[in-house]
Amino acid sequence: MAISRERAVELSHRIAERLASTPGVSVLAEREFARNRILQALLEWNRELGLLEGQARTRIHERNRRVVEGTQEWDLLFAEEMTRALAGLLGRGE
Repeated sequence: MAISRERAVELSHRIAERLASTPGVSVLAEREFARNRILQALLEWNRELGLLEGQARTRIHERNRRVVEGTQEWDLLFAEEMTRALAGLLGRGE
């Protein structure tokens, strides 16, 4: 599920604030720089997740038997394909 840029900005602010207030954690860079790096990581993850979702949808559509999107069967197949895609991503070390 994709998140909007506004939501990513909000999350980056929350994460940066939480990191800064965590005992034992010190932010060596300026807080705004750290927040921007967090934002970039969230947006990159969102982009990568979108690509994986597209690939999962394509794999389901390429099956011999058609499955209607929105059905329980579709949801199960989609979850299975996403699990495989994420496991493959982790296996590559990315």
